[in-house]
Amino acid sequence: MCGYQGLRVEAKAMIESEQTPFLSMYFDKTSERVYILADSESLKKVRDVKALIEMEDILKSTFEESKKLTMFDQKVEVERPSYLSCAGGLSHHTCHALKPQYQLSWERNLKECFEDRTPRDVNFERLPREILRGIFVFLEPSDLKSVNLVCKNWQNVADEPALWKEFDLPLKCRKSGNKFFRFFQKSISSKLQILSLHNFSFQLNDSHIQDLLNLDLKSITIGSIDLFNVYDDSFAQLVNNCKECEIKEYEPKLKTTNGININVLGLNKLNAIFRKMESGTKLKSLSLSCCAGSDKTLDLSFIPSSTLANAFNKLECLELCQVKLGPNQWKAIFDDMSVKSKLKSLNLESLNLEAVDMKVFDNVFSNLTTLILRGLDLDNNQLKHFAENLDQSCKLKTLMLRNIKAKELPPRLLERVVTKVSSVDLDFVEMTVDQLEQIFHIISTGSSSIKQLNLFGIADIHEINPETLAKGINKLQFFDFANIGENVFTENQTKEMFEVMSQGTSLKKLGTASEPLALEWMDNIGKVDPEILAKAIHNLEEVTLALEESYLPLPQYMAIFKKFGGKSKIKKISSQEEEIYL
Repeated sequence: MCGYQGLRVEAKAMIESEQTPFLSMYFDKTSERVYILADSESLKKVRDVKALIEMEDILKSTFEESKKLTMFDQKVEVERPSYLSCAGGLSHHTCHALKPQYQLSWERNLKECFEDRTPRDVNFERLPREILRGIFVFLEPSDLKSVNLVCKNWQNVADEPALWKEFDLPLKCRKSGNKFFRFFQKSISSKLQILSLHNFSFQLNDSHIQDLLNLDLKSITIGSIDLFNVYDDSFAQLVNNCKECEIKEYEPKLKTTNGININVLGLNKLNAIFRKMESGTKLKSLSLSCCAGSDKTLDLSFIPSSTLANAFNKLECLELCQVKLGPNQWKAIFDDMSVKSKLKSLNLESLNLEAVDMKVFDNVFSNLTTLILRGLDLDNNQLKHFAENLDQSCKLKTLMLRNIKAKELPPRLLERVVTKVSSVDLDFVEMTVDQLEQIFHIISTGSSSIKQLNLFGIADIHEINPETLAKGINKLQFFDFANIGENVFTENQTKEMFEVMSQGTSLKKLGTASEPLALEWMDNIGKVDPEILAKAIHNLEEVTLALEESYLPLPQYMAIFKKFGGKSKIKKISSQEEEIYL
């Protein structure tokens, strides 16, 4: 065995280190056993054939004491022979018998034959990077810090920035200035990627900002915080070093000169941020909002029009919510945007555009991929101008219209705007039945680009023709009919919807891509024929069941589960918090 021992070590190195395909057998006279040494891939292949079964039979038939002869896995048996020994031998235990589909003799079924077959020489340091990365992604920053100390291989993986993308300033650093400074003396501070500047128990000054300037931050959120002792230029530099910035103005604790317009950051800091953006910035996304109440606004009317225009047009994503801008500022921003803008996403929410000429938007939408308009109090002429502009130049992939009064728009105009876009959100939009009918009619013909349609809070859906509604819904991939109120669909609409679905559908699941709808929560779902319901459900890719809050009769459940024995497209079943992938 001495000569073989060297070959065994060499073969083992080839398998484990170099991943070389290898399959060998040898007979040990001392133990009277045949050993198998193989890589996992080769071992998997021999399971699909009967060659080794036949070979084992041949060996047993030619060896005098064949009853003692069994095949053993080299890797397990050599290292831990006592765990795989059985006094009774092969003939005394059915647990050692080969299965019809090839199974090596050393694979046991009974606990008394062995305690643990895991090799002791498992080396976790040799795990592939992709395996480690897939594990580490579930760890909290504090755990990643510990992982960093295990070994160099683990440290290299744990240091990857993608694993730290949700790492924010620890809570203890917001409670004490000393703990803040001590944190930045540690190497882990360099992992910080997002920064939330709000709810500090101490007042920040420029020394704190200098520590933050040394970081490679991805995003910064500025909320309720006192920045009086921070230099304007330092703070502007911090904001512009990030890729994403969200500024939320809250009701100031100090008395202000104006009871309506809110400026907690102050004129100088906001001006410094925009001037720095104008000259050069890393910012790609900026969100400005006022959270001090519906009657308050974030006042930007003091910022020069040219500064705002140059700053905003350096961005790819802009969100303005309850912001006060003058007509000249709007004109300057969108005139500049129509010429040289990088903007791809525009979100306008709760803005007063009463004095704004809608023509300033005429050349804005041509390069946008996402447009969100929420709570804009537009008159009929303004809204129609918006819609006509979108109809002529729209290249949008996502359109969200929320809390908009659209009843005066011609049905064909609204339909043309909506059906050009792949993802459409019309939540709480005031529409007529004729407008809804026209949209679903075009979708049902297959000439629409819509893949996802959200109609949260829309009245009068129950008045749409059941056949038109059913055909339209089943041409979509996702349709949001969750949480839009009870009895939104009539019994006939629900039955027709699942009848069409049972014959074939484009829907991937009930609900939206991110918010699935439990089957039991559908209006009148208990009145759908069990067989039709089962066929319909098995044409989806994903199904969510609310078994604990069930409104379905037992025959419907039985029909659905029986169908799993036949043709089904379902890949995933969810029940509350549990998920099963098929």
